[in-house]
Amino acid sequence: MTQANDLGAIANQLAAFYRARVNVNMQALATQHYGASEPAIMYPNMIWFDAGTGNVKLRNPTNSSWATIGTIGPPMKWTNVDIPQTAFTTGDVKQTYKVVADAGWVLMNDGSIGDGSSGATTRANPDTQALFTLLWNVTSDSWCTVYAASTLTATGRGASAAADWAAHRHILLPKALGRVFGHAGAGAGLGSFGLATWWGQEYVGLGINNMPAHPHSFAAPDHGHPYAIDPSSQSSWNSSGAGGFPTGGPGATKPAWAGAVGDGNDAHIIGGGGGFSGNTGSAGGGEAHFNIQPTSYLNVMIKL
Repeated sequence: MTQANDLGAIANQLAAFYRARVNVNMQALATQHYGASEPAIMYPNMIWFDAGTGNVKLRNPTNSSWATIGTIGPPMKWTNVDIPQTAFTTGDVKQTYKVVADAGWVLMNDGSIGDGSSGATTRANPDTQALFTLLWNVTSDSWCTVYAASTLTATGRGASAAADWAAHRHILLPKALGRVFGHAGAGAGLGSFGLATWWGQEYVGLGINNMPAHPHSFAAPDHGHPYAIDPSSQSSWNSSGAGGFPTGGPGATKPAWAGAVGDGNDAHIIGGGGGFSGNTGSAGGGEAHFNIQPTSYLNVMIKL
């Protein structure tokens, strides 16, 4: 393929030069024009293969504009409706089991992109400019960091994406490795998550503040050895008997001074037999738990 910028307007010149221009014009007609910019001279219904976009374009009958009618390929594809609606464009993402990115794509491997002098770790090539500009404009530097040329020194966003590109800086791709993709934004009743941000932990350790409040107490009942106090005289039926039992031993008759229940001489029977309370000991190793839902892992690539 070739492109003739003097199609139909070959200048008068010496025979050898004239013949060369005629041959170039005929080649352009035979193979269709092919170049990164449109021919200098255009005619109605001319076909041009746009090397800059990869599209096949047809000049309209009034010679005023181009219409996309296909893609160059391989394989070549002719269409007049489905390219704008179905074709991937810069910033689109797709999942794959491929380990090498398709042409016009890069794998999202937590690296960076930039021009050929940027020192970018994923792709350093002029064809990354459109994606560089998109990420620069729609993400925060906290997540898609801009680095100085050929270093991992963060510079922050400059005056514009074009200025940072001209300074040969490179930009970090959104983090993807080992992560599940979610929808950016603020859902009803949910928190707000910005574009290209990432959150979550693979392992989580639970602390006491993560558990509901609950007691770990215990107590044992009084198991005997009562003694009595006479509320009027403060004398007592004491535990001076053998073995610590009240005088007279276990089951001894209550003294007359203790009185009947309800009279002024009620005795207060007080537990003296060893009731107790306290706390349990602790157990556990504090190991963090695996915090990942069942997941199948693939590679992800993003369109340049």
